[in-house]
Amino acid sequence: MTTGERVLAIDHGERRVGLAVSDPSYGFVRGLPTIDRRELKTSLFKAIAEIVGDEAIDRIVIGIPFTLDGTEGPAAREVRSFASDLAQRIALPVDEWDERLTSEAARRALREAGHDERAIRSKVDQLSAVLMLEGYLRLRAHREENTEC
Repeated sequence: MTTGERVLAIDHGERRVGLAVSDPSYGFVRGLPTIDRRELKTSLFKAIAEIVGDEAIDRIVIGIPFTLDGTEGPAAREVRSFASDLAQRIALPVDEWDERLTSEAARRALREAGHDERAIRSKVDQLSAVLMLEGYLRLRAHREENTEC
C-alpha cells in the first residue's frame, strides 16, 4: 500500500452502512459510526463526502455482496451502481471487494466475544467494514510484496 494512504471501507446495506478507516500512521483499522439510512438527514453521498474530508481519505473500498456461488445478484448490481456514482462524485479511486460472508464472520466474532443479539445488530455493520478493510489491506500488501521481489 502506498505509504500514508488512508482507505475508507464501506459495507453498503439497504438499512445501515458500516464504515471503517485505515490509519497508516499506527498500522491499524478502526470502525467509524454506522450510518442508519433511515435517520440520515442528507444524501448518503454527502454523508460519505463529509467523512472523506474529515478523515483525509485517499481511496475507498466498497464491499460487493456477491451471491454464495459468486454470481452477481440484484444487491451486487445496486452496490456497483452506487460505487460508480460515488467515484464520480468524490473523485477518488473506488475499489470493489468481494464481501461474501463478511457479515457472518462479524456476527460470529461478536457472539464469541459475548455480545447479545441486540448488541450484535448494532455492531455487525461496523465490524463487517473493519474485517473487509483488513482483508483488502492484507491482499494489497501481499501483492506489493510479490511485485517488489
